Amino acid sequence: MTLAGKTVMVTGAAGGIGGAIADAFRRAGARLILVDVVAPSTTISGDRWVEGDLRSPDVVRAAVAAATEGTGRLDVLVNAAGVQVRKPSVDLTEDDWQRLVSINVSAAYALSRAAAQPLARTKGSIVNISSSAALVAQPGIVPYGATKAALTQLSKGMAVELGPEGIRVNAVAPGQIRTPMTADKLSDRDVEANLLSRIPLRRIGTAAEVADVVLFLASEQARYVTGTLIPIDGGYAAN
Repeated sequence: MTLAGKTVMVTGAAGGIGGAIADAFRRAGARLILVDVVAPSTTISGDRWVEGDLRSPDVVRAAVAAATEGTGRLDVLVNAAGVQVRKPSVDLTEDDWQRLVSINVSAAYALSRAAAQPLARTKGSIVNISSSAALVAQPGIVPYGATKAALTQLSKGMAVELGPEGIRVNAVAPGQIRTPMTADKLSDRDVEANLLSRIPLRRIGTAAEVADVVLFLASEQARYVTGTLIPIDGGYAAN
């Protein structure tokens, strides 16, 4: 798959799944606009970084302006920025809840809305990073799962509304993926063993495996795919 000549924006791109997605699109030849609350210490030539919190309307506007500067085009938006709070749902503070909702749902919506016009010009696509927690209740991250379920439904609804403009909107639902966000959980061998017993493929996934599916959804190979959610979980949600 190639995206040579395409402009791609990836949020949450400083590491983890977002970083792997950025790497995949870079190898596919895309021009990258990368957004995160903090930029990495080193950048790769050709990448354009926008550093800031996407809860700010100013950062959202700056990201879209950076993407369209010069070429005037934006072909793909990947909303990978997200946070997780691990607590029983009754122990979540109001600040915890607002942080989950504002980053996992509201920021993705705001950026998708702001990017809709340039995406319509290129008949582009949006890929949102949901979670298996949107499909299977997982104690300890229930409110997180609720925000990812909201993001999943937002993806389906925007696919219906933006389809007539030629914009495709899809989502992926990563399961147990080895990233900095899950490192502490997976360092517990008992926890990892329990998870593996519930994954039909009997292994933890990688961020690169998520990135491969995102790249497919953004490519011409998926040109008639919209409004769908693809689990990337080794069969976890089907078990």
